[in-house]
Amino acid sequence: MNKLRVDELKPGMVFDKAVYIDMNNILVAPMVPLKEEDIKRLVKWGIEEVETAGNLVRQGEEPAGQKASLKDKVDKLTKMMDGEEGEAAAQKDLGEIYDDLVALVEDIFEKVRNGVGYDKKIIFDSVDTLIEKIKKDRNKAITVSMGESEGVYIYTLAVSVAFLAIITGITLGYGDHRLVNLGVGALLHDIGMVRVPNYITDKKGSLTPDEYNRIKTHPLYGYRIITKELELTSEIATIALQHHEAFDGSGYPRKTKGSDIAEYARIVSICDVFVAMTKERSYRESHLSYNAMKNILSESNRKYDPYIVKIFLSNMAIYPVGSIVQLNNNVIGRVISANPELPLRPKVSVLVDELGEKIKDERVVDLQEDTLIFIKKPLSRDYLRQILNE
Repeated sequence: MNKLRVDELKPGMVFDKAVYIDMNNILVAPMVPLKEEDIKRLVKWGIEEVETAGNLVRQGEEPAGQKASLKDKVDKLTKMMDGEEGEAAAQKDLGEIYDDLVALVEDIFEKVRNGVGYDKKIIFDSVDTLIEKIKKDRNKAITVSMGESEGVYIYTLAVSVAFLAIITGITLGYGDHRLVNLGVGALLHDIGMVRVPNYITDKKGSLTPDEYNRIKTHPLYGYRIITKELELTSEIATIALQHHEAFDGSGYPRKTKGSDIAEYARIVSICDVFVAMTKERSYRESHLSYNAMKNILSESNRKYDPYIVKIFLSNMAIYPVGSIVQLNNNVIGRVISANPELPLRPKVSVLVDELGEKIKDERVVDLQEDTLIFIKKPLSRDYLRQILNE
């Protein structure tokens, strides 16, 4: 971290990473110019130094255009949730909705970093649209949520978790009101991370014990942000507060256990860990979906509510939708439909045939019907890229 003397700061200075007053308080977000009142406030408080992991980008001018792409996406999303353009959102496919939500989550996080509120209607309308789409095609929603996504990890994680949480809620028989609250809470479950220094959240490699302890403060910050700054209900905020609690009481921040953990939070906890294990990050390879599911099953009763694990498994199966697998005839394919009754025999879309040739036309193998063929082993996405020379 670079130390910056307050008496050397000038209005208009812009840094490419956030500037912090201390470990818990941000002064300005990345690419946001310092204002004269920011500096006066530091002087008034008697603060002599601030710190950043970034570098000075420019001084004396607004960083126009830096967030233009994000702003355009959010403006477009806002219009689509309003008036005559409201029907356009319903025409979008799940992939487009996923991308819109990633932009929305990024915008919410950036506004919160800058101490700005957010229009609740945009958030709720966006989740409403997502719920209607997921109800029409759960398998497609699972595939989209597990696909390779463009965007910052924490934002794509939030959206994938929301997809899977809503699917789980539908399976549990939730009505629309409960699904909306669950979906909003899932989207915002990591909002407290905006109060954790960027040098920790962006770190490549293992965290030190002190850095990990700072990370563990984010559920508390999340609850405060959702209730105080976004002015949403405590029911939604509790998802952020409790999504790292464990069923046996070994989690954090309050070691809450069993049914004392809100059901919404128990759902998001499972979805969060599954997505975290399957999404690729810069400092580690992703787990195979198959292995991620095995890990969750092995922790059932200890970390996770076993009933909700069962519900989650009924949608994802042993080989979740989106998993890459090799069959016993050497065909390589992607699981496109789970089979809750026979979890080892899903439907598989062929990507590479028995001779190692790429498939251009769609070809689906239903392992429930073709009993002589079975899954030999799961494969990594990296392996598939090598095979396809992508």
